[in-house]
Amino acid sequence: MNTELHRLKLLCRWALGLVWIWEGLVLKIILRHDVPMQAALVEHSGMYWPSADTFTVLLGAAMTLCGVILCIGWKERAVVFTATLGMTILIFLVAGNNPVSLLDMHGGLPKDLCLYACARVVWRLAEPRYFSGR
Repeated sequence: MNTELHRLKLLCRWALGLVWIWEGLVLKIILRHDVPMQAALVEHSGMYWPSADTFTVLLGAAMTLCGVILCIGWKERAVVFTATLGMTILIFLVAGNNPVSLLDMHGGLPKDLCLYACARVVWRLAEPRYFSGR
């Protein structure tokens, strides 16, 4: 792969990974009580188990794990697909309970569109080992 394209893939992969680590570890685990909107969104969705607080921590752990795996570069396509699918589900859950959050000045829809763009770059530039027989 061209060196410049390889660097672009790494940059996008790390950008995705660090966003997932930040939002999972910091916002959903470490500062979960300092971001009351998150707890309200989880509770209003009714889609949690066993409790909204525990679910938020488990979600944060899953997001952090995806972020770390993205940064490491293991199974790039599978992890990018999983993270993007998870993000899409979360967008619909959030939008269903609080549509104004899509316009949040600290992220919202513009941030998510950037994450989709990074995911697309990683997907296209990742080597499809499972298709080539290697």
